[in-house]
Order: sequence, then C-alpha cells, then structure tokens
Amino acid sequence: MSELLVTGGTVITLDEERRVIPDGAIAMRGGRILAVGTRDEVAKAFPAPEHVLDARGKAVLPGLVDAHAHAGHGLVKTLGNGDFQQWSAACRVIYSSASPAAFWYAEARLAGLERLKAGVTTGVSVLGGGDCIMRVDTPAAGEARARAIAEIGLREVMAVGPRRPPFPHDYVMEDGGTRAISFEDQLETMGLLFERLHGKGRMRLCTMMPVYRESAHDPALVAEIKAQGRKVRELGATFNTIFHQDGHRAGSIAMAQDMFGLLGPDAFLSHCTDLTEADIAALVKSAAHVVHNPTAIAAVTGFCPVAKLLDAGVNVAVGSDGTAPDRSGDLFRHAFEAMRYAQRAERDASLIPPGRALEMITIDAARAIGLEREIGSLEAGKRADLITVDLTAPHMVPANMPVWRVVCFATGADVRDVVIGGELLMEDRRTPHLDEAEIVAAAEAEAATMLRRSGLAWLAVEDPGWRRTRR
Repeated sequence: MSELLVTGGTVITLDEERRVIPDGAIAMRGGRILAVGTRDEVAKAFPAPEHVLDARGKAVLPGLVDAHAHAGHGLVKTLGNGDFQQWSAACRVIYSSASPAAFWYAEARLAGLERLKAGVTTGVSVLGGGDCIMRVDTPAAGEARARAIAEIGLREVMAVGPRRPPFPHDYVMEDGGTRAISFEDQLETMGLLFERLHGKGRMRLCTMMPVYRESAHDPALVAEIKAQGRKVRELGATFNTIFHQDGHRAGSIAMAQDMFGLLGPDAFLSHCTDLTEADIAALVKSAAHVVHNPTAIAAVTGFCPVAKLLDAGVNVAVGSDGTAPDRSGDLFRHAFEAMRYAQRAERDASLIPPGRALEMITIDAARAIGLEREIGSLEAGKRADLITVDLTAPHMVPANMPVWRVVCFATGADVRDVVIGGELLMEDRRTPHLDEAEIVAAAEAEAATMLRRSGLAWLAVEDPGWRRTRR
C-alpha cells in the first residue's frame, strides 16, 4: 500500500497519554500507522509522501468501533410503528423464512455504507436478531454478508450462534423448500463460516449463545443448554476468537457464569440492565466486558448502571444496537446519549465526561472485542484506521475544546474522510469505490420483496401518532 500523510488537523489520539495535538499529522504505510506527532515532526520524518490528506479545520480521530449491532436490521427499520412485540415477531418470520442470501447481501451493503459514512470503521454484527433468530441454517447468509462488507471495505466481527431450544427450528431454504434445522446443523454451519470467513481480509467471526433468563430451572433444559454452550465455546477456542451474548438483565450474568461457565475475559455482553450485585461480581471476577446500548428499548425498560460498572473496574463500551427498530448507527449520537442516560439516572451532570464517552466508542470498544492492540487509538504500529470530523460547521464553532465539540455536537454527518487499513475509502464524503445510489436502490427493492414474501407489508403502514401522548 502507498504512503499516506494526514496533516494539519487536531489529532485526538486516544493513546495511553490521551494526547490531543492541535496541528498534528499521521503517517501511514502498508496498512499501519508509522508516526503520530506535530505536523512539523512528521513532515521532517516523511518529507515526500505519495498521498497527502489536508486535515486543516478537522479533528482527526481513530475509526469508531461499534461493539454491538445486528445484521439484517437495516431492512426491517420501524416495522410495527414502535410496537416492539410486533417488530420482534416480524424478525422471527423474516429471518427464518423470508430472507434468502440476496436479502443479507443488500442489507449488508446498505448498513455498511451507513457505517462508513458515519465514521464506524469496525463493527460487530450479530447474524440475526429479535430473540436470537440466527440465520445459521446454511452458510449462505453469512457468506453474502461477508462479500458485501468486503466491498464496502470495513472491518467486522460477525457474531454467529445457535437459536434457543427446543430444536429443531424450521427455515425456508434458497429453493423455497422448508427444512427442520437442529442444533447440530447450526453448529456445523458455524464451523463452515469460521473456516471460510474468519481472518479473511478484514472479516473476523465470534461465537455467541442465547441468554438464559429463566427463574425456574428445568434440569433437562439446563443440561441441554450447558452442553450446547460447551460445544459453542470449544468451536470459538479452536479459532481463538471471542464470545458474545445479547440481552443480559436481572441476574442472567451470574447464571451465565455460575450455571453455564460461559464468561471470561474474552466475553462481551450487550445491554446488561437491572443488574444484581451477583451480576456485577460475576463481571468483575470473569473480567468480561459490557456493551451499553443507551438508545435501545432495553435501556428504557431497564437500566444499565454504567457508572457503577466503571467504578467496579468493568470495561464498558457503547454500541448502537442498530439499525432497528428505531435507531441509527451514528455512534456520536449514542455516545452523547450514554452521557445523559447516566447523568439523568443519578441526577449528576459530572458523570461520564466527553473524554470517557469517546473512549467507549474507540479504545474501550476495541478492548471489548479483543482488538485494542490493533485499533481504537492513533499510535505507531496500529492499524491505519482513522476518520476526520469537520470543525468548521456552524454547530462545531468555536473549534476550541475539540473533544467536547466532537462528542457533544458532532453527528455522523460531520465525518468528512475515512481511512481503513491505510486506504482512503471516503474523501470529503465521497466514496469513489461505491455506487451509493445503486446500493440504496437495491436495498429498497429487496425490502419491498421481503415484505411481499413474508406477508408483513401491513407492518410498514405508518402511524406517526399525531396528537397522541402514547402510541
């Protein structure tokens, strides 16, 4: 790869010293950062770069890291007009019977483009959603997504895992036929996806298991889940990868640790609301990570005690849980909401200052997914993933206090340039390697086809709730 110099911007490094360099520069070659410093320092060391990106009037940051989101969700946004039960039921139908490989390909290109333009250079995407409706009946969905994400140019961690018992579950195949899928079928598919995709290009995979939340314990069910969890964990260990769970709350973390032995420093858990003291103790003991999703429905119906977790020494990242049913992949929006969420709960405006919020979508998010040595900060030797943010727009002026300005005022639309692995994939919001209009049109067409295929078009008839206090 050619040598690229990004120069003249306010460089917010997120390095160990948390340096902010007012007139800074970053040199990179071969996909790695070579130097970070003042413009004069870097210019002397690299006097003749092949390419120069002028970052004057911009903040330069590490690429943002979304530690929890969902594949598929980009084409099911707002179905059901805010009725979460209807939306979740729709996911069950769509992800098991109305989503061939073409659906996952179109959605991945759309969501990937959204991430790229919002400055998200690395993201976790669960291959399914709703209540763990995972599309791992065959490798087709995962392979289609991987192909699309490679076209966009992002880094991704695709999370794959089984559905909940009882098995089997019916899936509609590519040829339109229905097949009953067992746990063993899903585990085999997971293995095939790891063999074909993990570590290829910028794609990595991780394993996951549904969250167990039962208050009464059926010994046979517990034994079945424990055996399944052991096999999933063994698969992950074979490929030296991390482990994810989605939707912990109210005692489930302690059960994951004490009943199933699933936790460890390689585990990252989303939502984590209404936690018990035993849950927090399990997090501390296991060194597992938490991904807070402050704009999710789970953050309304429950409370994630971010400040308490941080004070206990638990690493907490912020994720979008995007892009459905009602939220985007804009991590600046989610980081600011995380600040206000914690402050409102404690009636304490000093909680989660902007620097901490920015850490939670960069270096701390990278740590949660086991990549803190590769991404999450601007340091020599790390992957050359960075973004620039416009500091000259009216809402960003005056450009003093750049960390406050970026976290409290910026949105994804203020991202101007994106570099991943030393490749300039977006320059002044242009993505020359992509046909954005075609990606959007293909997604629109596939969404319409999915609604016809599933018989759920009625869920897309809009009811905004005019003149009503409640839906």
